[in-house]
Amino acid sequence: MTVLHVANLWPDEERPWYGTFVKSQVDSLSAIGVDVDVLRIRGYARRSAYVRAAARVVALNRRADVDVVHAHYGHSGVVARLELRAPLVITFYGSDLLGRRSDSGVVTPRGHIEAAVFRQLARAAAATITNSEAMERVLPPSRRRRNHVIPTGVDLARFQPVDRLSARRRLGWPPDEQCVLFAANPRLGVKNYALAESVCRRAAEVVPRLRLRVASGLAPSEMPLWMSAADVLLLTSRSEGSPNVVKEAMASELPIVSTPVGDVPERLRGLPGCFVRPAEEQPLADAVVEAMRHGRVPEARVAVASLSLERVARRIAKVYEAVA
Repeated sequence: MTVLHVANLWPDEERPWYGTFVKSQVDSLSAIGVDVDVLRIRGYARRSAYVRAAARVVALNRRADVDVVHAHYGHSGVVARLELRAPLVITFYGSDLLGRRSDSGVVTPRGHIEAAVFRQLARAAAATITNSEAMERVLPPSRRRRNHVIPTGVDLARFQPVDRLSARRRLGWPPDEQCVLFAANPRLGVKNYALAESVCRRAAEVVPRLRLRVASGLAPSEMPLWMSAADVLLLTSRSEGSPNVVKEAMASELPIVSTPVGDVPERLRGLPGCFVRPAEEQPLADAVVEAMRHGRVPEARVAVASLSLERVARRIAKVYEAVA
């Protein structure tokens, strides 16, 4: 089976961290025997990239060797639907169905329009994939039967616990600091970095050597070491789909404190040392202190094993088989 992947999220030299979860998924499908071809859209660089990509997709209608077209993210789905011969699968990742948000956390007017368009775009797909059940619920009712809830996978070989002191020596971090890791771009309002700062200031009243470290723009190869060197992952986002950073932290046995966004409550349910709290300073700060006292969470790695890259790839391959 040959599958054409159309993606506007894909790492390159300028942004090596951009869309790594999409590339990992495509690579894992290739690893289990799916013949993959990739059409990358560098839409962040210039909007005309979508026009050029559309022309290339139209030209593909003359090919007979594409069995399935898989679009990643709603914008890519619009382009991918121009291939008319093969069945279309669209993976929605979050803001495309739920709406882009302003810095204050409110869905923007443009976000409302795009989300409405992409929800209707699901009608043109043979199947859709959403990262969470909450995303599935906003699809047109008649199309939910064609949807598959498949969160993005995690590379268990790359993300595994390393001795904390050893990781800190390699990074040059003080061995005795209490590190809270914020693994997102602090300039993105939806990530709510201001709340993370205030939470850590409050938690530092109890844990004097607490330090908030920001992992943003790192090369993908660096993140596993940061996960092992940290004491707690803090996620303060206003909106998410199925954040890979949470699953990577789970694979690293890192305690997690998060706001109730996306599928995070489901992922962390019942795990010791991991907490989902309202987006408020004191509850989150109390949870950070408790998570630090708990330490590593081996149960988290066990819980996330079902979302290994290979297992997720095989679930997606079954979707291809069903529509081809």
